[in-house]
Amino acid sequence: MIVWKEILQSIQTTVDQNSTIQRALEILHESQQNISLVCDQDIVVGYVNISFLLQQLQKSQDLHQTIEYYQNILKVPRFNPVEFYHNISVVLGVDLNGNVTGFCTMEQARSIVNQLELEQINRIFNGAEIGIITTDADFNVTFINEMAENILGLSSSFLLYRNYKTLLDTNKKNLEEVLSGKQFVCVDCSLNYKHIIGNFSPLMIEGKISGIVHIFGQGVQWERAVQELEFVRDISEDLQAIYSSSYEQILVVNSEGNIIRLAGTFLKSFWGTEDSQLMIGRNVKELEEEGIFTPNVFDLCKNKRAKVFSIQETLYGRKIWSVANPVFHEGKLEKIVIVSQDIDRLGKKLGMVQTKSDELNQELNELIEQSDRKKKLIYRSRLMENLVDEMKRIASVHSTVMLIGESGVGKEVFAHAIHDYSQRKTQPFIRVNCGAIPENLIESELFGYEKGAFTGADQKGKPGLFEMANGGTLLLDEISELPPNMQVKLLRVLQEREVVRVGGIKTIPIDVRIIASANRDLRELVQQNLFREDLYYRLNVIPIRIPPLRERPEDIASLSMHFLQQFNQEYIKNKSLSLDALEVLENYNWPGNVRELQNIIERLFVTSRENFIDQDDVLSILYTDIREKKGKPMIFEIMPLKEAVAELERQLIDLALRKYGTAAKVSQILGVSQATISRRINNR
Repeated sequence: MIVWKEILQSIQTTVDQNSTIQRALEILHESQQNISLVCDQDIVVGYVNISFLLQQLQKSQDLHQTIEYYQNILKVPRFNPVEFYHNISVVLGVDLNGNVTGFCTMEQARSIVNQLELEQINRIFNGAEIGIITTDADFNVTFINEMAENILGLSSSFLLYRNYKTLLDTNKKNLEEVLSGKQFVCVDCSLNYKHIIGNFSPLMIEGKISGIVHIFGQGVQWERAVQELEFVRDISEDLQAIYSSSYEQILVVNSEGNIIRLAGTFLKSFWGTEDSQLMIGRNVKELEEEGIFTPNVFDLCKNKRAKVFSIQETLYGRKIWSVANPVFHEGKLEKIVIVSQDIDRLGKKLGMVQTKSDELNQELNELIEQSDRKKKLIYRSRLMENLVDEMKRIASVHSTVMLIGESGVGKEVFAHAIHDYSQRKTQPFIRVNCGAIPENLIESELFGYEKGAFTGADQKGKPGLFEMANGGTLLLDEISELPPNMQVKLLRVLQEREVVRVGGIKTIPIDVRIIASANRDLRELVQQNLFREDLYYRLNVIPIRIPPLRERPEDIASLSMHFLQQFNQEYIKNKSLSLDALEVLENYNWPGNVRELQNIIERLFVTSRENFIDQDDVLSILYTDIREKKGKPMIFEIMPLKEAVAELERQLIDLALRKYGTAAKVSQILGVSQATISRRINNR
């Protein structure tokens, strides 16, 4: 962009508006200038030039006559871009205070601007390593840029005004046809033994062909560029073929809603036209208003700033399944890509799948029943991968296992997995919660009882859980809650591998693998004399610590999607989580671990109105309670400085979370690590 300051001339001469023709001519002669500004008490009111003064003298024949002057002048801020105005001959540049700092005639301005633009274009072409040569209608060279000199190894003094047609080794007939209006692209030729490739075009001046323009580069570079273009074209054709074979339509819409690209399978019956090019440039809002389709998935996606699924119905009675994905660049929406498929075709595919599904229906039901009995291990983190590998090795032996971990980490799921990977997998898996059975019943539940053992006992007697688990696995959950008197009896069973029913005298041998679990530190309970030390060592043969969810955030997304899929299948829904929503879940501390995560996903599934669960839904559930509990105003009272700093920090993080939504963005804005933000949130 060229501004007036770059082309203004300094004011060297001025003439008073009351000066005579003789005095004005003298001033111009002394200053050797052709033009002078006319002033009225230091205010510029016009200008005169020698030609105009001589016209006045010829008319009046009187040198002492007061001058006449032109008034078609315009004041412009000197830092404004150069513009050309109708009926204005002289421009006065003014500073911020309105003082005139220079002037320029419009004729001079056009000439200078053209020269500057030519130099700028020449620099661009030189930077792009492109040579330019122009000729007149007789093929005499009239212009050569610096890069052309470098490529050809010839100076402009040698080439200028020489006949380009005789110098250039190429098809001479092509050059003659250029003068008739033709253009030739990627023409091979040589000059001074230099191989060059370029384009020949007519040089147009005032609508007439007055010569030719040769734009060229070194042969090697152009060949490489052509090869790259061919490579891109081949990839484009391959992708187009892939998209078409998948029967999917790819629609690219810019941020203003204008269709800029349409690839893949063109759904003619949906758009109601045979030519896909007719859709390019159309605005989706206008198409919606015309009734071509509804709803407008572009607007839905743009408003949500997240992935959107929708069934669109056309004016012509067709329906398509569309998935709209936003594309952002530096946080700004750049475009939206919409992938669509004809529902009728999808229906045919589903019919084929249904036929196949019916054939496998019985096997599928068996698998469902089996999966209902088993609890899956869902993980993606390296920490859990190593733990599962260790668990599989342990499962192959019959040693007692102690599962240690916080409440909700999935100790029961691990116990199931150990059983399923063991040789006992076809035998019973029995779980008993030691803290849920009343103390007066726990012995009979574990070891069974004989008929008449106590009032209300079944007359036939009853086997205990140890007997029921014989040959399989017994999970003693919450083992830390076992009463002291039962700890002694359990120790004996583990040592002797036999049980005696309540009210009985006969020993019953058992072959049971014991898995114990606890969310309390048994070693600490032993030190407090609340748990028997000998029982502790009998149970703690192979300890496995299951890490809390906050130590393996990589598993949060996988678990969230797994739980959401379960609820979708159970309630026949199709809800999904946005990437931003998953990021919020990953940055939460999860004091309740996997169980809390499952409950939160269920709550989101039930309470979200849309099929798409976004970050605002998650934030409202995870952090609303915390904000309500700690809703202190900004510091308005005297308190310890440390407490005041902590409170201000909390309010700042809350404010940033409400504005930006994710811990990642908040950490970037506040200039701290994402881990710090997550820790501050969960410690509030």
